[in-house]
Amino acid sequence: MTAPPFALPVPDPRDAPAGSPPVAVGARERARRAAALAALGAAATAATLAVGTAVMVFESDVVEVLARPASIAQGLSPAGLRELAGLPGPSPVVLAALLPAVVLLLLAGLLRRLGDGAPPMSGASPEALAAAERTMAWTVRVIAVGAILVFVVPALLELGGLRTISLTTGSMAPAHPAGSLVLVTRPADPAAVPVGVVAVIGEPGGPLVTHRVVAVVRDRAGAVVGYRTRGDAVASIDPRPVAADEIVGVVAAGVPVVGALRAWMASPLGIAIALVLAWAFAGLGALLGDDARRASAARTTGLVLPAVARPTAPQAVASSTSRPTS
Repeated sequence: MTAPPFALPVPDPRDAPAGSPPVAVGARERARRAAALAALGAAATAATLAVGTAVMVFESDVVEVLARPASIAQGLSPAGLRELAGLPGPSPVVLAALLPAVVLLLLAGLLRRLGDGAPPMSGASPEALAAAERTMAWTVRVIAVGAILVFVVPALLELGGLRTISLTTGSMAPAHPAGSLVLVTRPADPAAVPVGVVAVIGEPGGPLVTHRVVAVVRDRAGAVVGYRTRGDAVASIDPRPVAADEIVGVVAAGVPVVGALRAWMASPLGIAIALVLAWAFAGLGALLGDDARRASAARTTGLVLPAVARPTAPQAVASSTSRPTS
């Protein structure tokens, strides 16, 4: 008995090649694709502006703190010390870069709505778009971890009896240079602080000064009434004795550089830049994820739909030359 011939349908030229995305048709699809691309461009520009602003502020604040000299002029007043310990405020250049970034992010959100359902970008694979989306997500996670280290960890240390203070002057160099982060413990008895200990001096809610105890001041009965303090890099002893109740803590340890980073990140400008950065990279990740899903859907559609069998004409049948017999 002869088996029936095996016939293969010949692909119709009008069919799209397997794996190719569907072709956008009509003005509405083109407008949606333009809106989606414009949203991606606006978010990318905003992220670039935010990163540039962060780098600019990092150089003007953190690097300036780290570069402060390890010596303080003799006779520096407390007001001058507080002014030296401060961080520079936001410059017009920083605001001129940060505000347009916010406007661009708002515009990107609007364009994303207008581009909902747009065809995917041509030439971009779903894998590459998904990888870019993951990169943006990890960037947001890094920013979140930085915020936790700056705000949550110090609060937990406070519950455990430790306090973190950023030194933004070089008065305690070389032991604790400018930009150091010091861990401060509460003294068991503020009236029994030994000479040589680095003490944190200040009033509740007021500015803090970190200097070393160099002498103990006693009354006629021998009771401790105060301390004389001096910064290691300061030429003279502080002009005013420090009362015992002004000792809010003693330094247990210090880490260089980290204090300048923390002071910058905890400043209002640093918080604003971190929020804009997180917003920009989260928006980029969402836009790239949208396009990755559209590209993946287009690839799946292209694999399933193009080879639709049509009725074949007699000339379109290729017969097998082998004739198996039973």
